[in-house]
Amino acid sequence: MKIITKNFRLNALANQYSAAIYDHVKQQNGGDFFMVDAGDFPLRIEIVGGVSGVRALVDAYYLEALKLYLLQWEKIAIEILTKCLDGNNLTQDGREIWESMGSDIGSTVAGGAQ
Repeated sequence: MKIITKNFRLNALANQYSAAIYDHVKQQNGGDFFMVDAGDFPLRIEIVGGVSGVRALVDAYYLEALKLYLLQWEKIAIEILTKCLDGNNLTQDGREIWESMGSDIGSTVAGGAQ
């Protein structure tokens, strides 16, 4: 996997956020998977690789979007991810961003299925 940023603080926060998501998903679903709405059908997404698998999703569906559209994306990502974490746990903001990423994943799958 290609590293999206060389910013140490951002990488650390993205790793911490990914670990918090992974713990949240396992606790919520009882396993290494989550469900997304892919148009007309629910889709079960298996997390491969634990925290690193979630980090790949965070990079692809969150950090890449910021990088693509915002000039100061690393600074903004640090500010937002800081608000997403309370220690090793997700805040409400963190859960909402994760749910938004899930919606994006579902939309991507639904768009590819047509």
